[in-house]
Parts: sequence; structure tokens; C-alpha cells
Amino acid sequence: MIPSFPRWVWAWAALLPAVAGSTNAVALLTLRHSGVTHLTGISTEAGIGIGAGDTGLLLHATAIIGLFTFGCALSSALARGPRWIPSASIAALILTVAILLAIASRVIELAPASGLMVCALALGVQNGTTSLTTGAVLRTSHLTGMFTDIGIALGQRTWAGPVDSRRVAVCALVISSFVLGAVAGAVMYERWEGNALLGSAALAAVVAVLSASLCLRKRLSES
Repeated sequence: MIPSFPRWVWAWAALLPAVAGSTNAVALLTLRHSGVTHLTGISTEAGIGIGAGDTGLLLHATAIIGLFTFGCALSSALARGPRWIPSASIAALILTVAILLAIASRVIELAPASGLMVCALALGVQNGTTSLTTGAVLRTSHLTGMFTDIGIALGQRTWAGPVDSRRVAVCALVISSFVLGAVAGAVMYERWEGNALLGSAALAAVVAVLSASLCLRKRLSES
């Protein structure tokens, strides 16, 4: 059973997976590789690169993995405040995601592979920040765990076992948001190509502003 959490977490669950889904769609449409959000597929690419002697594929996969991981580390080094509290540093980290995606929208036009690496860094920051803030209840960049939790809930339902309805609701919302974000990313890419990432950046900026306003409201209530 996941613990009860503040209502603003639902906003994160509704918006941030859309950022990841749209960014991943642009990444996939740009290079036709395995995107930048799910490291299982990217690690498989690295293995294929080693097994097939494809140095270019290996270097690409290694760079994506390394930058995503560095983004997570960066969020851990900079995030301050207790769990479930949208501190100023958390808002700043989400704003960093928006800035990095905006930068990626320009880089990807000139050097597609480098642009995707900036995307990987941005989503590493995002996933690290959300995992730290929610105690890993909310992960916004990949869906394997979410589908696993829903499958477990369905299995438990067959024998009238205990079902964590809050977890199921979170998983369903994250999955829906990610897929809708991917749809939006694909549509925007058809029209604007790499500049479609500006839509992802704008959505991340909205979440940053929301988080900053929650932080300010908490400070005012305590003063």
C-alpha cells in the first residue's frame, strides 16, 4: 500500500509523464533508436553494439545511459527539503528540465544525436526529482513498473485479495499521461520536427511554476 500523499502530486502525475512521453516520441522519430526514457531498451542497444561490433550504437547508448544517470545524480545533489514538500530547489530542478528541453530543441536541428543526449539529461533530472520528492511512489519517465503494478492488482482481484486502489489510480494516470504526451509529441514532430520539444519544455515550465507557487504558499502559511 502506498501512503496517502498531498493532492498536488496528482498534478505531477498528470503532467510530467506527458513531458517524458512527448520527448521520447520526438527522440524516436528523430533517430529511430529506442528513445531516451527507458534504459532497458537502451541497455539492450549497448549489448547489441558490443555483440555486433557496432561502435557507433554502443557509444550512443552509453552516452544516453550516462547522461540520464548523471541527471538523476544532479537532482539528488541539489534537491533540498523533506519528502512530499515542493521546495524551492525542487521547483528549480523542474525548471531546469524545461530549460534543457528548450536547448535540446535547438541542438537537435543541428546535431540530432547530441540533441537526444540533452533530452536524456533533462529526463534524468525529472525522474530523479520526482522519485526523491515522492519516495519513488511516482516515476514519470517509464511505464514498466506501472504496468507491473496494474497486472498485480488484476491478479489479486481474481481471488478477492487486497488491491491498492490508490496505486492503481496513480499508475493509470501516469500511463494515460505518457501515452497522450507521446501522441502530442508525434503530431508536433510532423509539423515542427525538433522544435516539437518546445511543447515539452513549456509543459515542464508549467509544472515548475505550479511547484514554486505551492512552495510560496507553504512559506506564507508558516509565517
